[in-house]
Amino acid sequence: MNNRICDIHIRVTEQEKRRMEARAKKAQISLSAYLRRVGVGEDLSQSNPAELFDELEEGVGHGNYKNMGHQG
Repeated sequence: MNNRICDIHIRVTEQEKRRMEARAKKAQISLSAYLRRVGVGEDLSQSNPAELFDELEEGVGHGNYKNMGHQG
């Protein structure tokens, strides 16, 4: 179960946002997951099964079946 209930709001430039989005995409995770992992100092070269499961759960919960790795 997802127990993330706290929000953190930051302001970034358009360029910073694009760079973060590109890095998250390269890591094949959402921007939120990328920022959480970088923010706590995790090594992004290692996969994080718990984070991947949370993203899968969020995608299914919101009906986002696209780009979830299903080749059918």
